[in-house]
Amino acid sequence: MKTAIINGKILTSDRELQGYALVFEGGKICGIVPAEEINTADFSVIDAQGGYVGAGWIELHSHGIAGVDFMDADPEANLRAMEAYAEHGVTGVFPTTLSAPFPEIRRALDALAHTDFSSCKGAELLGIHLEGPYFSREQRGAQPLDALSTPQDLEYVELIKEYPFIRRIDTAPELLGSAHMAQYLREKGIICGIAHTDADATVITQAEEGLYPIATHLYSGMSGVHRVDGFRRAGAVEGCLLRDDIYCEAICDGIHLPPELLKLVYKVKGADKMILVSDSVRGADLPEETGFVMGNKETGTRAIASDGVAWLPDRSAFAGSVATFDRLVRTAVTQADIPLVDAVKMSSLTPARAMGLSDKGALAEGYDADITVFDENINIMLTIVGGKIVYSKKEL
Repeated sequence: MKTAIINGKILTSDRELQGYALVFEGGKICGIVPAEEINTADFSVIDAQGGYVGAGWIELHSHGIAGVDFMDADPEANLRAMEAYAEHGVTGVFPTTLSAPFPEIRRALDALAHTDFSSCKGAELLGIHLEGPYFSREQRGAQPLDALSTPQDLEYVELIKEYPFIRRIDTAPELLGSAHMAQYLREKGIICGIAHTDADATVITQAEEGLYPIATHLYSGMSGVHRVDGFRRAGAVEGCLLRDDIYCEAICDGIHLPPELLKLVYKVKGADKMILVSDSVRGADLPEETGFVMGNKETGTRAIASDGVAWLPDRSAFAGSVATFDRLVRTAVTQADIPLVDAVKMSSLTPARAMGLSDKGALAEGYDADITVFDENINIMLTIVGGKIVYSKKEL
């Protein structure tokens, strides 16, 4: 029997529809039809109770949530994390690793490979994102200095062979070997992101089209306008903004990027190229003033969740985000004045396109029935993955 979501405000990629119902069956969207065409005797009905119905949110960049970090290499914890993501509207995740010695990275990947995600009532695993260790020393942020390397080590070649679910590897493009790695990844259908880079804009603007499709958390861990011998030079931030073909992640917690910068990225990139990400660590969804370790529990960096963000203990720098995804959308709308339709698009269709997911991110016929239902304050009411309810705030 087909399922119809009724009494909701349906958000497509470009408009809000009222007086319509969303229909899906067997894990796939069938279409959007006028509400009067729904005979409740012929459908399994979900009443959205006036809430918004949008395509499921996709988290491209997250290290953990609710006390879990993917570097812990714990299959049971991985499942708990996926359930926590779903509570905040996320239907698909690219778990993200940190810069670390390669044996630690392999342990995390092994644990993800041996996690039975089919038994999980939560978000779907969409692939793995390696954030590091190929980064600039100057722009490493909270990434550990002693773990950094360059793509000349060719370790990524072996990682891809061992773990075919790797879908993205980040690098600082100015490092020796980065361009070769990016070309190799492209041939394998894997995304190469620009991250933690001290490059001038020319390194990015002169790169071959499509070599670096995504800018990782724009502004964070990136060079900007600076002086060399008295002359101003544009940095990596400006290079990424200038390139029309580069998708730009934005940590939309209102702290990593204040509203003015969120507005600027949106103005330059628009909803087709700006992507909301959390870059969350295990402190996300934990109480304020909670201390925790960023990365592996045994070897990671100590941090504290305070004032809506993660800090190093001396508060000298941020140590990742503690934002959940619903907060990202809420911040985009209430602080950056981004229309809700666009905020949802930047959380669903745009990240899907950036990662080459042709069947996700839209409420259109043939797409996966990944759906997020939320109220006017962007509190999650219902999360559906592949046509199955994985989270419900209350009986709908």
